[in-house]
Amino acid sequence: LLFLDEATNSLDVINERRIVDALNGAFKDRTVIVVAHRLSTIRNADQIVVLDKGFVVEIGNHETLMEKRGQYFSLVSTQIQT
Repeated sequence: LLFLDEATNSLDVINERRIVDALNGAFKDRTVIVVAHRLSTIRNADQIVVLDKGFVVEIGNHETLMEKRGQYFSLVSTQIQT
């Protein structure tokens, strides 16, 4: 089990992608928990858990959560606009 709390927060997009790609290869078929505000860090996760005020409000992968058009969709839409 690997727990990453904002591990790529201070990185630029290019270095973030390098780290995420390396982790994906190194920890394939293992459990990795990632806490992130930058959604590009978690986009390819098998399962994304969306929290609001400490409560789980959505669970699914990126595609499923985008189709629901709930809070995850709103977060992604906001980050795309900025």
